[in-house]
Amino acid sequence: MDAKPKPVHGDDRVAGFVLSSRLVSSTLLLLNFGFFLFSIVLTYQATGQMGFWSFPGQVLDVLGAKSPAIRLHGEWWRLVTAGVLHGGLIHIGMNMWVLYDIGPLVEEFFGSYRMVLIYVLGSVVGFGASYLWNWQALSIGASAGICALIGAMIAYGFQYKSPMAGAIRAHFVRWAIYLVIIGLMIPVIDNAAHIGGLAGGFAIAYLTGAKSLFDDWKETLVKIAFYLTCAVVAYSFFQVFQNLARGMGA
Repeated sequence: MDAKPKPVHGDDRVAGFVLSSRLVSSTLLLLNFGFFLFSIVLTYQATGQMGFWSFPGQVLDVLGAKSPAIRLHGEWWRLVTAGVLHGGLIHIGMNMWVLYDIGPLVEEFFGSYRMVLIYVLGSVVGFGASYLWNWQALSIGASAGICALIGAMIAYGFQYKSPMAGAIRAHFVRWAIYLVIIGLMIPVIDNAAHIGGLAGGFAIAYLTGAKSLFDDWKETLVKIAFYLTCAVVAYSFFQVFQNLARGMGA
């Protein structure tokens, strides 16, 4: 469908400013770095070493990595928490560099509510695909959510007909191709999570569309989905701390 200009009033300009801020992108960066520091602390407690470059599998597992516990114990919340964990300094450095680059752009085009839906639900779809591909393998990383952001920008390029949208589509299709090629070249990369994230982000962005300044039924549904997603994320993080409490009590 064609993107059409919309009238902007005083209240709408304020809403547009809020939606175009970097609040979600900055929060995601802080959240990922927070769990990275948490991983360092737990690694030191478990091994006596700081472990900046890599973390033991048991530390990542207790913090909520995608693992066999999903199937064996029904811990589905790991599909959420796996996206904030990283295996070491290089892993988080690369992912946060890309998130810092792409996140604000997606937030500008789609707004804060949709940004959360695209990133979180896209990441869940990615780790869900990883689980279906190999439920026994431990998998972590923000790359599933980042791939969802890339998928969202591709969806924007397909949905809106303009030279700018076409350029955006071509640019991010190349990103997606590079990711798949790199994934095929490096065996430890979870390609299923990447492809699932791309597909999930594309679908969510295509269904919800770009951000709107009109408070209609579609925006109401987006906001409801946003609050439900935040509740699921909060519950998942609560389960991580419950898991930690059980581990320390053992």
